[in-house]
Amino acid sequence: MIPGTDTVTEPTAADVVDLTARWRELDARFGKARKRARKRVDDGDPALLTDRGSAVVLTAPHGTRHYRAGAMKAADLHTGSLTLLAGEVANVSTVVSAGARAEWDTWDERDDAFARHLRDLRDPARMLIDIHGMGDHHGPDFCLGTGPRPGPLEALAVEILRTELEPFEVAVDAPFDARPHYTVTSLAQRHLGLAGLQIEVAARWRSPHDDASTPAVAALSTALTVVEEQLREAA
Repeated sequence: MIPGTDTVTEPTAADVVDLTARWRELDARFGKARKRARKRVDDGDPALLTDRGSAVVLTAPHGTRHYRAGAMKAADLHTGSLTLLAGEVANVSTVVSAGARAEWDTWDERDDAFARHLRDLRDPARMLIDIHGMGDHHGPDFCLGTGPRPGPLEALAVEILRTELEPFEVAVDAPFDARPHYTVTSLAQRHLGLAGLQIEVAARWRSPHDDASTPAVAALSTALTVVEEQLREAA
């Protein structure tokens, strides 16, 4: 849902017949949201929230240019629309940053829409899964970062993802471990009382305009469906 608009009904997995076409639609929608954010100063730093009442909440903080560790960084291309798509297919909630202009260093000082949505999460939310983009030169197709304080739910999610994402190459905590204080995974584990996991997706699997990317995105979305199911059942 875009702030200031009515809630819309999103299609479920059964409705997503052509994954690539749907991804392109969401990518275009995300692009329009970014343009609106740039034009409307009164929106502050907007975020797109879709609440599906799930145990897993997918986040995408870097779909636009953003501040990280006190510096402006380039966008992780297409991670915003990829997260929206995976949320639809897996039927889980999503929080996606549509613009991050304000400087920040610690989560205590960050007070934009993205951060507020995460702080306002309530049951049944149990885990934030943060979607990022990494360069192909790092090697793996996916990298799972378990953060500074991983626990049983992180271990369960890693086990599920490594199994469900075969035959893709899945690394754990290398080259990215999600331990720095500014990660969403750190926010979840240190400040929100939630489990957290970061998923880095290689650039070769992040283009909605390349049909070859669809198998990886489909596999990730299916894997997240299993994570959601298992987290709901976990004690």
